[in-house]
Amino acid sequence: MKLIYNKKEKKWQSVIRVTLNKQTGEHEISKSNDGEGIYLDGKLVEKLEYIQKIIKKNWDAVFIIDGTERIGKSTLALTCAYFLTNTKLSIKNVCIGSKDAVEKLKNLPDKSLLLIDEGSLMFSSMDVMKAENRRLNKILNVIGQKNMMLIIVAPSFFDLSKYISVHRSRFLLHCYTDNKLNRGRFAYFSTNRKRMLYEIGKKNFGSYRKPESSFIGRYTDFKVPFYDEYLETKKKTLMGVLQEEKVGVSQADKREQRREIIKNNEELPEKKRLTTKQLSELLKVSVRTIQQDIREFR
Repeated sequence: MKLIYNKKEKKWQSVIRVTLNKQTGEHEISKSNDGEGIYLDGKLVEKLEYIQKIIKKNWDAVFIIDGTERIGKSTLALTCAYFLTNTKLSIKNVCIGSKDAVEKLKNLPDKSLLLIDEGSLMFSSMDVMKAENRRLNKILNVIGQKNMMLIIVAPSFFDLSKYISVHRSRFLLHCYTDNKLNRGRFAYFSTNRKRMLYEIGKKNFGSYRKPESSFIGRYTDFKVPFYDEYLETKKKTLMGVLQEEKVGVSQADKREQRREIIKNNEELPEKKRLTTKQLSELLKVSVRTIQQDIREFR
């Protein structure tokens, strides 16, 4: 379905429209060339319009787009985001990875949209993946409080935590190619079907064959107005991740892991807690660092 955004009526319309001529009583087919045009599958448009409706009723909405590297999942995500924001999408709504998402969330208004592109995790270690999942869990809390829309773009639906993949997201769009390696195809998995997919596919080395998707659709190579800026940001972030992998887990991730251990220790009965000296020896940091982390937690 080719769509354009009518700025006067503030809604998306099909480029080809059927209208009733009141004088003749006949239906006429007309074409409109006003506004920015995009192509989206008709069934997917219905799902996105539903998201727009529930956001107005103070709900939040999260969905996932996954697929192998360079399959076109970021293109589909940006197209969906462009539709959901009624063409008002900007680089301020897009994060390459979750590290800068917290800062962007502070500046984004309620009921707005955030797109987190986790494509760089294709090259990440298990430690980095675990840290990323923890950050996403925290981000989801803010998304809920601010009644926002969140699109998560990831290499694999199965690499995300069960809370994110099964319980928190509304649906999954899995990008794939046809037999001739042509991009622009996706499979839609509803809430119930993606739950089954997570359980069955996880046991079958990440297979998407069972259950069958709710429906399949197509999309085109749409480029948002800030596409060049987006690509440059993505490139810099990817290089940063590769560098991070060379030296191991980043200092930020180590600090987050340390604070998670301290948090769990503080929640224990006082008699069963490790002392600051014991924590210092266990985590290989100074007693002063442990004391500072404890103060921040309390």
